[in-house]
Amino acid sequence: NNYEIVIHKIDCILVGKKYVSFLDCKLLRQRNPVISAQFMLNETFNNFNMHCVFDLYKKDKSRMNIADLKMEGCKYLEAMYQNNIIGKLFRRLKTFTNLPSSCPVVKGKMFEIRNYTFNADEFPPGAPQSKWQMRLKLLKRSELVVNIIFDGSVVYNS
Repeated sequence: NNYEIVIHKIDCILVGKKYVSFLDCKLLRQRNPVISAQFMLNETFNNFNMHCVFDLYKKDKSRMNIADLKMEGCKYLEAMYQNNIIGKLFRRLKTFTNLPSSCPVVKGKMFEIRNYTFNADEFPPGAPQSKWQMRLKLLKRSELVVNIIFDGSVVYNS
């Protein structure tokens, strides 16, 4: 692609402290972004849900929703949902992580995502130059456990 992905900020917000004993996220590089994260569970997860929302910001600062996906977390670990935009973004994730390839996700083990690089070639060609936000919610039953917010932009190379 003739553009770059830039992530300006990543926020990992731990809401369900009874489920997670440790959570840390770092944005290591903004252009051709590199992120790392660590977490440890207080309770083994035999199932969990993910809700991912991807919005573009229009020139008037209003949001335009591009994707709103609800996924069963265990199925995501197994298949990495390679047929949609989220799956394409994260299909390489397994090479950067010690996350299990299926549930359960066990308590007391430090899970990591190490130096995951976002690759512009995995994004659709002709993506508009824009600011965007991706919000990923991890839920246990319907209870919010972790909220992860990525703020970024698509920047064309001149």
